[in-house]
Amino acid sequence: MTQESKRFKEFRQIIGLTQIELSEELGINQDVVSRYESGTYVVPIDIVKELYKKHKLNYIWFFHGFGKPRVDEIAKSTITTDLKEVLLENKILKEKVRVLEDRFEKLEKMIYTTEKS
Repeated sequence: MTQESKRFKEFRQIIGLTQIELSEELGINQDVVSRYESGTYVVPIDIVKELYKKHKLNYIWFFHGFGKPRVDEIAKSTITTDLKEVLLENKILKEKVRVLEDRFEKLEKMIYTTEKS
């Protein structure tokens, strides 16, 4: 069994399809899908391209084992991380503004009481 055949099977499972469902989607026989997964047949580049078009298969992951299986997982991961950072920075900035407002109020009171004296 080759690494590509293992990843082919893993990807099919990730997208939640049976061999029969995937074969119907790709327009091939179920036994061909089985042979791709066992390593008996090499997965043709046309099949890989089709999986990219339909399910965002990450070529680098498929051929080299690096990264995430799906391209959109990379983007979602990056977006989620960026969003968390923005929210954290926003929270920090809100806290800094609150501290400055408190200081300003104290200074304002000091000035007001000094002027009255």
